[in-house]
Amino acid sequence: MRIHALTALLAAGLAVPALAVPAQAVPAQTVPTQTVPAQAGPGTVQAAAPGVSIQPTRAAAGTSARVRGSAWTPGTTVQVQICGAGAVHGSADCDTERGVTAMVAPAGTFEAGLTVGAPPAACPCVVRVATMPGGTGAPATATAPFTVEGHRVERIVRDAVPVRADVVGMEIVGGGERGELFGGTPRRTLVLQVRNSGPEPIVDAPLVVGWGAEDTPDSPLDAPATGTLRPGQTVTYRIPVQLPPASFGRFVVGGRYAGSVPFESSFSTYPWGLLGVNLLAVLLLLLGIRLALGRRARARRRRRLAAVPATIHQAAPDGAPVVEVADLIGYLDSATRSPSGAYVVDRDALIGYLEGRRGGGVEAVDLEALDRFLALAGEGGR
Repeated sequence: MRIHALTALLAAGLAVPALAVPAQAVPAQTVPTQTVPAQAGPGTVQAAAPGVSIQPTRAAAGTSARVRGSAWTPGTTVQVQICGAGAVHGSADCDTERGVTAMVAPAGTFEAGLTVGAPPAACPCVVRVATMPGGTGAPATATAPFTVEGHRVERIVRDAVPVRADVVGMEIVGGGERGELFGGTPRRTLVLQVRNSGPEPIVDAPLVVGWGAEDTPDSPLDAPATGTLRPGQTVTYRIPVQLPPASFGRFVVGGRYAGSVPFESSFSTYPWGLLGVNLLAVLLLLLGIRLALGRRARARRRRRLAAVPATIHQAAPDGAPVVEVADLIGYLDSATRSPSGAYVVDRDALIGYLEGRRGGGVEAVDLEALDRFLALAGEGGR
């Protein structure tokens, strides 16, 4: 018993110093960590995924739509775009030219107006919302179905790869027809030449073409199927362009080949014939107005001259020579009118004219009556 007790006491004494010795530092080893998503337990509430909606759900290119989002990280900036091919290739399928950005409110919502455009890829289309780089939260993307009316629909090819192609020629031909000059439908043809500059064939690459006024080709055009473009091969595509009747001014035609090769050209159309017809109609209208005003002025002048003889005959003594109104009207008809349409009467020329009508006798002209007539005519004109 004593031997067992002594042994236990010695063991306890040795254990106490071991506990008192300070521990020495051991170099820490770097162990890669892996974030494992937490398993949702019965009482765990998972955060809602970011969502997006658009109204209306279908619209034609050039119209407007309203995009709303919910459950996004507050304070982040999101980009809103219309995309083709379900946006399976990211922004390469999207209409980046008309894309807009929006700031997420503290409630996690946003709202933005969006102009619908023709995406470079064919439908089925979606509205795609993605957070911009440098945001405070984790990157997020959400899509909602959308229909671009008039845009072509094709099967989604998910394994599309960037292509190496160049636009080696582009020309807009046609125009100048007689009907177009008088307000008819302008028709042109876009002749586009594309060359495969890469080592791999390009199969059924999307060709998106549109026209528009000023600098935005936002009205889609029907483009042909591109088929297979072998390495080094150049293919010519002819795309008809038809504008509304009586189009006037400068227009642009452009688009993208394979979603990454842009092209653009412009042309002008002016219906000069229609403009000339309208100008002629305006001139005829002005001429008619001037003739009507001239007839009214001559009628007033005749009425005024018809009222003068009584005054002259009453003022002239019996047997004295008088001025005949018919002679005065004859002189006015032979006189040249001023640019304003009024008659400019020269007294000496009038006296000479009256003397000639009376056979050259000076006594046939009553100068006092003539002066009274001119004075009365001047007062009537005023």
